[in-house]
Amino acid sequence: MPSLVRTTDTVDGWRMTLALTDAQINGVPNMASAPFAREAFLSARVSLTIDGSGTAPIRDGQVVFGAQLGCQVDLSDGLDLGVGLDTDLFDDDSVVGIGPDIGSTIYPGGISVVALGAKSLKGQSATVSVLDAHVQVDKCGGAVTLRLFASAQTKTDSSDDSVNVYSEIVPL
Repeated sequence: MPSLVRTTDTVDGWRMTLALTDAQINGVPNMASAPFAREAFLSARVSLTIDGSGTAPIRDGQVVFGAQLGCQVDLSDGLDLGVGLDTDLFDDDSVVGIGPDIGSTIYPGGISVVALGAKSLKGQSATVSVLDAHVQVDKCGGAVTLRLFASAQTKTDSSDDSVNVYSEIVPL
């Protein structure tokens, strides 16, 4: 995946640079061979650097790395399979047929967030490096998508500032 770099100036005059580099999303076959589950291994490096000379000292900060997983259809209630009697199969109501009875409650999918690493800012830089973190989505029908994100925050006595980057959306 392409590297992402975003720079912003804080209210107090510091320059924050957030970089998401060496990003890889490797979708793999589901270990359980389940039809409604997906798995992937994620890697990346997230770095925050602070430059400049702000008007107030940075008191606190943090860099966070994670993934957002999108599921098209929520199948968490499962699938009911059975056999039932049905009088509607024939024109004659006196004849009873036996047929499959399949049912499920489906819900609109959603987006879940998985934290993969966080580092408090001590000084002018912080880095989170993750290699082959495992993620999975279960009980999901339809498409499953994933994107990586990095977020950084700084705090001074007079301002809280943040910067974020997001990778492209990748199907699993």
